[in-house]
Amino acid sequence: MDKKEKNVGVPDREKLMKKLTEEVKSDLKSYFQDRDYGVIAVTEEDALRAFVVKTTNLCDIARLRHKTSPIATAVLGRALTGALLLTSLLKHASDQRLLLRIEGDGPIGLVVAEANAKGNVRGFVKNPQVETFVKEVNGKKKFDIGRAVGSGFLTVVKDFGFGTPYESSVPLVSGEIAEDIAYYLLKSEQIPSAVSIGVLVGETGKVEAAGGFLVQPLPGASDKAIEKLEENVKKLPPVSALIKEGKRPEEIVELLFEGFTPHILALKELSFKCKCSKEVAKGGVIALPEKDLKELIEEGGVTIRCNFCNEEYFFSREELEEILKEKKSGDN
Repeated sequence: MDKKEKNVGVPDREKLMKKLTEEVKSDLKSYFQDRDYGVIAVTEEDALRAFVVKTTNLCDIARLRHKTSPIATAVLGRALTGALLLTSLLKHASDQRLLLRIEGDGPIGLVVAEANAKGNVRGFVKNPQVETFVKEVNGKKKFDIGRAVGSGFLTVVKDFGFGTPYESSVPLVSGEIAEDIAYYLLKSEQIPSAVSIGVLVGETGKVEAAGGFLVQPLPGASDKAIEKLEENVKKLPPVSALIKEGKRPEEIVELLFEGFTPHILALKELSFKCKCSKEVAKGGVIALPEKDLKELIEEGGVTIRCNFCNEEYFFSREELEEILKEKKSGDN
């Protein structure tokens, strides 16, 4: 078999990449419009990679579902955005997924976000109505995310769809989430990365802008390219401010890769989406001991709430009686 025959059916990576031209940017704007999405890009001249996401809508949906206070909205939004950025560790567009868990001793308590490689994310905070803390930075008041989260650990669980999921934890370095994710990537994945996440919450509590980026040198990147990339990252305004003023992910890519020629490697539409259902909730009910099921029947029914999306599923007395019959027949 000659070389040409060997490569039949194998996609040419370079042909899949698109140079970030004005025409491409116009096409992306027309296609995605105001929807949340992410852009994975690389540079033509050197081995640099960026994943930039806009997550405004999904963060606000999470706020509405969990009825979060302003600072809880910011924390949850950062966790959801961070989990989506970490899907860069998974196979693109596959069923692989990961869970980001932040266990701090701050008043917000446990923070969890789960995302898959297709761009779906869901999550929750233990105390959604936590008091809002602020701090002053360069004369401006900002949410004190670190105080709300506290000290503790960040854990990432990656499920590749085969075998036991891979789990790794690192201490929280600041509780600001973006810095903690960068520390995780360096210590657990040995990938030096710049991570920025921002969630801008308006006076009414609505998420006005949210997004983030993860940028890193790939193996073989030159010192000169890395230095230029670091310069670009340092002079960039907060990512939420960029999105608020109308900058789109591909335009933020251009800012990150100023001095380089960026090429789009992949696109990903993003959404807050939970995989719960009444059937899934039923599985939890049927696992209850018979004694507990009988008590619920006497009480006239039970409501099961999904932690991840706050959706509620009610099981009536009649439904519980049917579930009890199923359970008894299954035990025999």
